[in-house]
Amino acid sequence: MKKQIRVIFQDIKKEISVELDDTHSPKTVETLLENLPIEVSIHRWGDELYTEKTKISEEPENAKINVKLFDVAYWPEGKAICLFFGPTPISKAGEILAYSPVNIVGKIIAYNNEEQDVLNKIRDGQRVVFK
Repeated sequence: MKKQIRVIFQDIKKEISVELDDTHSPKTVETLLENLPIEVSIHRWGDELYTEKTKISEEPENAKINVKLFDVAYWPEGKAICLFFGPTPISKAGEILAYSPVNIVGKIIAYNNEEQDVLNKIRDGQRVVFK
């Protein structure tokens, strides 16, 4: 099952689209959908954005540390949603690495370079709504 949702960055009045896909983590995607809308603060760690703790509580589900460009994941350890748009501080050449294992729940829909421009403008503590 695939379902498109919006991620709205309220402070800069911009949004991106995410396609949720239950192929890798079906329980996590189901729980995420059941909890929409989710309004939280977001933080930056290199070219990863991650939310403050959400009300979602899922165990690792096919969790992994190596992620791909534009992956969207749920981080069980931090109960957070993560958006990967480039290397993190622990990434190695040619790899994007999460801090600890994450459940892949979808992808940022990249129409052009606009998504990366929007994500690069996000600063610590800004508000975001997933809906």
